[in-house]
Amino acid sequence: MAKKLWGGRFKKEMHPALKHFSYSLATDKELFEAELLVNRAWAKMLAKSGIIARAETAAILRGLAAVEKKMGGQDLGAYVCQYEDVHTLIQSELEKNAGAVAKKLHTGRSRNDLVVASTRIYLRERTAEIWYAVKKLQKALVVAAEKANGLIFPGLTHLRKAQPVLLAHHLLAHVEMLEEDNARLADSMKRINLLPLGAAALAGSALPLDQKFLAKELGFSGIAPNSMAAVSDRGFLAEFLSVLSILWVHLSRLSEDFILWNSEAFGYVELDDAFATGSSLMPQKKNPDVFELVRGRAGVIFGALQALLAVQKGLPLSYNRDLQEDKPGVFDAVKKTLSALELLAFTVSSSSWNKKALLRSLDDDSIFATDILEYLVRRKVPFAEAHQVVGRTVRHAIESEKQLRQWSVQEWQKFSPEFGADIHDLFDPKESVKGKKTIGSTHPACVKQAVAKWKKILR
Repeated sequence: MAKKLWGGRFKKEMHPALKHFSYSLATDKELFEAELLVNRAWAKMLAKSGIIARAETAAILRGLAAVEKKMGGQDLGAYVCQYEDVHTLIQSELEKNAGAVAKKLHTGRSRNDLVVASTRIYLRERTAEIWYAVKKLQKALVVAAEKANGLIFPGLTHLRKAQPVLLAHHLLAHVEMLEEDNARLADSMKRINLLPLGAAALAGSALPLDQKFLAKELGFSGIAPNSMAAVSDRGFLAEFLSVLSILWVHLSRLSEDFILWNSEAFGYVELDDAFATGSSLMPQKKNPDVFELVRGRAGVIFGALQALLAVQKGLPLSYNRDLQEDKPGVFDAVKKTLSALELLAFTVSSSSWNKKALLRSLDDDSIFATDILEYLVRRKVPFAEAHQVVGRTVRHAIESEKQLRQWSVQEWQKFSPEFGADIHDLFDPKESVKGKKTIGSTHPACVKQAVAKWKKILR
């Protein structure tokens, strides 16, 4: 019979149906490595505090090493039906290796503070991995921006052509958004990296537990200031999923851009065959599945956040078993995020640009309307008046089916006497982007500086 960490006051064994319903090893096996770290630190602390003998700690540490050698790096699925959770699995295996002294390891703690400690360590490590994976995607976008050197296309608002912009400028917009995501990840560490050990079940412990030693040994930057909050609040997990959700909003928007650009209607980008799929029926199809899967899985991440918020919203203090449901969505979100970031980096960096399609997209004089507006403003025409004038010119061009660049100066001056022969110089996308003067604009010099900046930051 598998060992439990409780049971003295019970006459009956747990019903098999309840075991199936409540056992969590299938999920919290993800915490195995973090749990071993906590156990080692805890055993050392117990000896340092004089709660157990140093020889006993040495025996426990040897036993933990044997457990790690036996189980570390392997799928623990075979044990799912035997043990209630990862804590019980490790404790049971430890007792097989270290004997009766292993029963002293749990002194002064509860699974309540133990699981939070392990979860925080797991999250601390995964947060760092995601941060680096975001950097790799940023590098891929900078590579794509360099490939797009000098290429111009119409930026969109409301999914309609708006103004000429450098393609590199558009790609760097995604780099900037991802940088904010990484800033949020880094900031969340302030709430993640707090030691909950010593909170025990909810009230703390009467034993002389050295929490400062534990914090230093396990790399925590501080100690949870309230024992009840330490074991029962999952705000740090909700914040983590919130940060991931915002990241996935940005990944989804990036994906949508590439899905549109890859469509026949746009034709701006060609995906590498290694990162596209085909159709089981239509032989001609080459589909942007990486981007579509990312766009779809964003909804799964949002769902994980909503589920965690719903689990916590009505819980009285302190710990409740409902909180066992805090981890499945988090673990799944971590795996999906790391996988998506890796694939997006590969797909983006291996894509190529269709220069002819990008050039064709600029064959629409209406995208220079704002340049014409600012031309009039520079000639001291009031902005509102200039806006009306240009709006009328665009309408007339549509109705007459004659491109604006084909008009004579005399035709232009029917709308405003401020138009001169130099009006025709505006219908050049290169001049349009070079005309921008504001910080962060699509001016080639600004974009060049931004590419250089990001290459330096990301190298």
